[in-house]
Amino acid sequence: MFKPSYLSLGMAGALLLAAGVPVHAEDQGLVADLKVRTAWGAPKDHLAGGSLGFGLNLSMETSLGKVGAELGYYYKTGDDYYLAPQGQVPAGLQLADPNNSGDARRNQLDGFALRFSLQRKLSEDWDWQVGAMVGGTRFRHEYHGQIQSVNWVSDGSGGTDTWADTFSGVKVEGGPSVSPYVGVSWKMTNRSSLEFNLMALNYTAVEYVHHSGSSPSYDANRISVHNNFPGDSFTKSSRFVPHLEFGYVFHF
Repeated sequence: MFKPSYLSLGMAGALLLAAGVPVHAEDQGLVADLKVRTAWGAPKDHLAGGSLGFGLNLSMETSLGKVGAELGYYYKTGDDYYLAPQGQVPAGLQLADPNNSGDARRNQLDGFALRFSLQRKLSEDWDWQVGAMVGGTRFRHEYHGQIQSVNWVSDGSGGTDTWADTFSGVKVEGGPSVSPYVGVSWKMTNRSSLEFNLMALNYTAVEYVHHSGSSPSYDANRISVHNNFPGDSFTKSSRFVPHLEFGYVFHF
């Protein structure tokens, strides 16, 4: 998860930056907004296409335009998915039995996030904006399974060349990744507006890689010690996934 120290330092830095920019005479100080968003992007890494988010934004008018800093939360769920037995079975052991094996996975993306933005007028009711979301992209990978060989039976009578692997765990990959965005805002009323953004969601995906039949120790029933697979590993992949984002803004 995004660390509170990053959040507090980032918010303070944004407000100091805004305070250092010349303010228009008509400025009324800091303005608070509540922003609620939904977004959609092509499904990737078994994550859902849609996402949700919300945040409290503080902004002020400056000579550059409206400068904002927002603290919020971002969430994208995922569906269960299943993998076939992986890896080459060591020589001398029976092959994996895909019909009697299970390897279930689930991914999720979430976390607290900071957003920094600059907004300028296009017309009386329309603005354009650029910004970046920092954080909000903690990738959570859950995995659990039992992979077994052909001819394996639970009493160990299948022979010394049979085997059954059991494993489970959760791997979390996070950090202050930066997801830039650009968009427009339409003023609905004096108290509300709609935002439309195109954001490149930046995160690191991770997946557990299991090597079937690779445990150094199997008991009398030819079952491995749980999670005892020294050769297993995690793969990581950097992502930039375009998302179309819609937001409702309530001005306090």
